[in-house]
Amino acid sequence: MAFDLQEQEQIDELKAFWNDWGKWIAGVVLAAALGYSGFVGWKYYQRTQAEKAEALYSQLEQAAQQGDLAKLKPVQAALVADYPSTAYASRGALLAARVAFDKNDLATAKTQLKWVIDTSKEPAVKAVAQLRYAGVLLDEKHYDAAIAELEREHAASFDALFLDLKGDIYQAKGDAKAAREAYKTALAKLIGDSPNRQLIQTKLDALGA
Repeated sequence: MAFDLQEQEQIDELKAFWNDWGKWIAGVVLAAALGYSGFVGWKYYQRTQAEKAEALYSQLEQAAQQGDLAKLKPVQAALVADYPSTAYASRGALLAARVAFDKNDLATAKTQLKWVIDTSKEPAVKAVAQLRYAGVLLDEKHYDAAIAELEREHAASFDALFLDLKGDIYQAKGDAKAAREAYKTALAKLIGDSPNRQLIQTKLDALGA
């Protein structure tokens, strides 16, 4: 098929352009295709991981409802080992810690809570674990360690709860003055008609002026 002079010039320009830039363009297209494929694959991986973690968490909930710590432990161990980055792992650890605490297995409770504290990327979940961990230390009469845990960095929205528990620890320790200050500061941190206000005020009133 014959081309006129203008068409032939356009074809020659296109060939020259492709010779100069063709490999680069092909590389960019390939990289984009691989990137998209990788993104889709990663999303699929995350989804399947979450589904498997959810199935284990359901087993964990059943064991917790039955108060079966022996059955719960291996399920939680699998959840933490295989799916540590999922939200189910942290929540499973909190649930396992509660059951262990109810069974007076404080060592297991502390291990689960410490794992959440050290690994959770969710500030609220981590703060709950810190509170419960300090509560276990309080039950063990490790007052200074409990206070040290509460003084670690935590989500600001939990300040009142941390101070309230700190007041309980100081009171158990026999330091009424420090307990009073902690309760007062906790009250100042509460917003509006918090359900905790009356409870903290009652504790404060019991300590006297």
